[in-house]
Amino acid sequence: MNSTIKKTVFAIAILLTCSFLRASAQVTPTTTDVSLFCKGSDLTFPAPAPGENWIVRFSTTATTTPSTVITLVGGNKIAAADLQNGYYYLSSKATAAGSCESEMQQIPVYVLKPLVPDFAAANFCVEAPLTQVGTITNPEDPTITTLAYQWYTVTGSAETAIAGATNKDYTPVSPTVGTTKYRLKVGYVIGGNKYCPQTVDHDVVVSAKPTKPTLTPAQISGTANAVTF
Repeated sequence: MNSTIKKTVFAIAILLTCSFLRASAQVTPTTTDVSLFCKGSDLTFPAPAPGENWIVRFSTTATTTPSTVITLVGGNKIAAADLQNGYYYLSSKATAAGSCESEMQQIPVYVLKPLVPDFAAANFCVEAPLTQVGTITNPEDPTITTLAYQWYTVTGSAETAIAGATNKDYTPVSPTVGTTKYRLKVGYVIGGNKYCPQTVDHDVVVSAKPTKPTLTPAQISGTANAVTF
């Protein structure tokens, strides 16, 4: 086999390998044109044109021949319980007998698993604030490692963002005496945007500084007593 044939065979092999990798690629949060969903969300298409139906097929990897047909709820919805990572292929077909099916549109979908935030409420004296230490369970790690944080105070149903409190841990600044409900909100950061926030609330008790003791010398035992020589 001469060098020209070898180079041609090698080039074909490279092309076939690249084609296979493209065809077998799985959806990630950064796949081109990916649609991101929070776990528990439905995927709803617009209603099909009058006299037409949507046809949806699915494949875990990109393909030109998806074989799994998806049953839509109400003709245009994939229920949250059935939505999964992969490629959905949408086509339309008129209800009239003998109608042709359109070409398929490829729709990459990635479903983000819910984050699980928490922090142990650390009660403290008003003059010595303690850091509230957050803990985050990230089920998407290592696919997604960048997270966004925001701390809030909560009164009733109203939350108020604490300026600058955008880290996993938070040390209260100028706290007030009493019980304060703190909230930690955490979300995924993908492409500079925040997604699928989860929150956790805990009450933190801030104690007042005790008043200064006012004992008289007579109340203190064990002191030296005055005597007469």
